[in-house]
Amino acid sequence: MNTGKDESNLQRLSQRHRELDERLTVLAARRFPTESEQHEEATLKKQKLKIKDEIEAILAGKSKLSGRNG
Repeated sequence: MNTGKDESNLQRLSQRHRELDERLTVLAARRFPTESEQHEEATLKKQKLKIKDEIEAILAGKSKLSGRNG
């Protein structure tokens, strides 16, 4: 595995995860969200979970590599 590439991906994914979280906070604060906003919220939650899974997969791969080297 390319550690530099993993770090770059982790940073990119973490940034995107934060952006989605910020948008979800805005949507959740709406008292009466429109149907479009409700759909957007559901879509963003799915994207956020997918990104979280990707981050965990990268971290798990790094953990396995450090276990072999140690």
